[in-house]
Amino acid sequence: MRPARYAYLGPRGTFTEAALLTLRGAAGAEHVPYATVPAVLEALRRGEADTAVVALENSVEGSVPTTLDELATGEPLQIVGEIHLPVSFALLVRPGTAMDDIKTVASHPIAQPQCRRWLLENVPHAEWRAATSNAEAAQHVADGHYDAALAGSFAASRYGLSVLAEDIHDVADAVTRFVVLHRPCTPPAPTGTDKT
Repeated sequence: MRPARYAYLGPRGTFTEAALLTLRGAAGAEHVPYATVPAVLEALRRGEADTAVVALENSVEGSVPTTLDELATGEPLQIVGEIHLPVSFALLVRPGTAMDDIKTVASHPIAQPQCRRWLLENVPHAEWRAATSNAEAAQHVADGHYDAALAGSFAASRYGLSVLAEDIHDVADAVTRFVVLHRPCTPPAPTGTDKT
């Protein structure tokens, strides 16, 4: 029998992976990263994964439109759990990069507004570039495509990057709510603390 397979927005080093790692039972499971939220949910719908974890909303920026759109279309999926993950951003760079060297900063579109003031104060002339995830932004920095990425500090070691600045988000105590999805099944018993 194969281990349970969890689909999530990759590549490795995303906040979604961090949320997934908090789930009981995920330690012995296979974690499969996908490039987009639609790909994550389609993998679940096709039976390539047993469980999917996706971001649903952020306490600063609100709902994640791609997730809501994908949940509203296609075969129905069932929310069976949720994870509230505190989100703290760091500025990741290639080793040896100084603040004055930064001309481009990449991140997921939900991340950039959460760090807007810090970016304006510290790298005002840097241009922002969109990535499908913050870990993908870090990967692009490691590959030399961009100068810096907004991501969790835990992504630095995965991509051989340095943390130039930590806790650069504009709002302290930001939280992202992730949902755990299955194909339709008998729902688990309510915990009394779930919002969905």
